[in-house]
Amino acid sequence: MKMKKWFAPVMAASLVMLSACGGGGGQTSTKSQATSGSASDSIKVGAVFSMTGANSPLGVPEKQAVEMLVKEINKNGGVNNKQLEVLFEDDKSDNTEAVKAMKKLVTSEHVVAVLGSSGSGPSLGMAEYAAAQKVPMISMAAANKITNPVRAGIFKTPHTDIHGTKRIYKYLKEKGISKVAVLYDSNPYGSGWAVQLKKFAPEYGITITAEEKYGTKDPSMSSQLTKIKGTDAQALIIAGTNPGPSTIVKEAKQLGLSIPIISSHGSANGKFIELAGDAANGVLLVAGKMLVSDQISDSDPQAKIVKKFVADYKTTYNTSADGFAGYGYDGLNILVEALKAAGGDAAKLPEALEKVNYVGVTGEFKFSPQDHNGLSEDSMIMVQVKDGKFQVVK
Repeated sequence: MKMKKWFAPVMAASLVMLSACGGGGGQTSTKSQATSGSASDSIKVGAVFSMTGANSPLGVPEKQAVEMLVKEINKNGGVNNKQLEVLFEDDKSDNTEAVKAMKKLVTSEHVVAVLGSSGSGPSLGMAEYAAAQKVPMISMAAANKITNPVRAGIFKTPHTDIHGTKRIYKYLKEKGISKVAVLYDSNPYGSGWAVQLKKFAPEYGITITAEEKYGTKDPSMSSQLTKIKGTDAQALIIAGTNPGPSTIVKEAKQLGLSIPIISSHGSANGKFIELAGDAANGVLLVAGKMLVSDQISDSDPQAKIVKKFVADYKTTYNTSADGFAGYGYDGLNILVEALKAAGGDAAKLPEALEKVNYVGVTGEFKFSPQDHNGLSEDSMIMVQVKDGKFQVVK
């Protein structure tokens, strides 16, 4: 796929790391100097993450992973003999704020590409603008429609809702479960999952006996769960990001809902266990391998990079990395691979991204002109919470 007249700003500025200040109005950004360098020695990249608001459990680790990686990259000589500069903006988990942040980075900062956002809604708005302005963008959100249909320069790092749906249905088929209830967030992430769950159900012999939705900020889903309890569903599938899924499993326990509960990869992180408490035990989730890095075989192609990333993140932040941190880490690594291949020519960056083959912490990425996600469901696993910890389901 050939792209013409791509936005090619000058790759120049001193090394800057902008980090968000929590809360407040508008996009917030501060600067911290990681290494020294003259203005002509850097490549400027934007990053829009949800560092406050409902998606902050996603955005904060994504930002931290990128901050950590950019320091390592610059310590090792940068990219194309230039220092890498990342400018962060907080979209406050808001679609409008995300587009405003994107416009600022493109028109005022003249970045060569943008990472983000954390959520599907903000990412979809950003992608529209990025495509119109012909600025490459790598999203950290899961909705399939971010990259399908393919748009020039628009990529993403998480597994899609299609990947997650297929992996869950494969597991259910193996267990002889054919009737499920679906409870999904009404936002773009959850709605996208609902579409795919319905689409692929017949292929796996699955019947959806109940379909309920909730609002991202709803404090309770007990009414939906009560309806589901009254059906003949053999399992409940939750499609949402925290805190919604953690609220659901707590209320399901209170209502005595005894069927297996499976949650999407949008809640597959330590925050889910923290918020759900004892109610998390027994819950199944579809996830990337990084969630259980200590259980990955050394022979796994992802083992080396996953274990390095987890160790580096723990050393840097004294906390465990999760899949969301991995999305940010993979996004920047993929962009760096493309920047190197483009040889400093921003106009060649979109096509360079389409040729990236990269073994990351999320999976093995194989991008092409027809596939701007590059992943498959084969790199997803099923995990279960046992005694407050994630365990691989054998």
